[in-house]
Amino acid sequence: MTDAFTESLEAKVAEIAAIEDLVEQGRAALEARQKLASTDRALYAIQRAAVQGLRQGRTWAEVGDLFGRSHAWAEAIAKGRSAKRGKSDHAAESTPPTRVTEGHSPDTTTT
Repeated sequence: MTDAFTESLEAKVAEIAAIEDLVEQGRAALEARQKLASTDRALYAIQRAAVQGLRQGRTWAEVGDLFGRSHAWAEAIAKGRSAKRGKSDHAAESTPPTRVTEGHSPDTTTT
């Protein structure tokens, strides 16, 4: 990423962190994360199209190498099987287990 891009993101984070009202700060953070998620999906679509285009006449391993990644990564991106596929804005954070929201202590068992 470019320095200007990184600096812009860091400036936005600092701007939001400086908001004193916690409700305003939380809403600003939520809005910024939603914009990032939307942009991330658009960039993922561009990356997927690039990987698919580069596949013509190449093996998955060769395509992965072009990105410094594995053959499995390249194939997963091209076929839409990566972790980015199908995530919506509200799924950016995990949902706590039901027992936590119901006041039960967290599961401390090991498997």
